Amino acid sequence: MTLGRLWWKIVEKSIEIFFQKSRVVFYSMLSNIKISARKNQPVLSNGEGRIKIGKNVVFGVRYANDYYTRYTLLNVRNAQSYIEIGDNCQINNNFTAISDGQKIIVSKDCLIGNDVTIIDSDFHDLEVDSRYGGQNIIKKDVFISENVFIGSHVTILKGVTIGKNSVVGSNTVVSNDVPENVIVVGNPAKVLRHL
Repeated sequence: MTLGRLWWKIVEKSIEIFFQKSRVVFYSMLSNIKISARKNQPVLSNGEGRIKIGKNVVFGVRYANDYYTRYTLLNVRNAQSYIEIGDNCQINNNFTAISDGQKIIVSKDCLIGNDVTIIDSDFHDLEVDSRYGGQNIIKKDVFISENVFIGSHVTILKGVTIGKNSVVGSNTVVSNDVPENVIVVGNPAKVLRHL
């Protein structure tokens, strides 16, 4: 290894230790719900509901997009809201899960790409006259089964169940259930093939 490469490794490790670790600590201090997980990227966990994190869960991937600039958001907006992430899940950078009174369950052994959003509500009424009043909001549970692989830039909407071992391709919008052992892609998600 050349002296230049060695110097760069030292600089890179220093940035990792001082900058990124400081961000992780800062976001932990901002969180009103404390979680136990390996946090390579900051995680903001807040709200009035509950969050359960399994064993060996990892948030953030070094060398992936937005590692030093974004954060994970786990938001349980009211007392009935619930987010659960199962054992051995690997979650890339800039993950967002917002529960507005139902529940979001990510089962064990899931792999989630960067910029993934999961929501269990519309958050606003769809009718123009009551859009800002908070009435008639549709909320439904989201359930992601074991060993699901979710690609980058995916949005998973309320009421969706994704079956075991399935793959959700990058940039997909999932608004309906996904069967087990399939690959889905597109907006809206369509089955590309069976595994």
